[in-house]
Amino acid sequence: MRLFLSEHAADARPDTLVYLRVRDVDAIASEFGVRTEDAPWAREIELRDPDGNRLRIGTPTG
Repeated sequence: MRLFLSEHAADARPDTLVYLRVRDVDAIASEFGVRTEDAPWAREIELRDPDGNRLRIGTPTG
């Protein structure tokens, strides 16, 4: 999968959030050196790109 986030002015408001479901969030957390957090619906991490957009990545629980 490829995800393109626009760099054009006024395409999206600051602090936009994209949520990605993955099979193994722990592997991604390890790659980026961040801790996972457990939410009732998933084990997750959150990353920010240089423009402040949030990428929340999670593996569903249950």
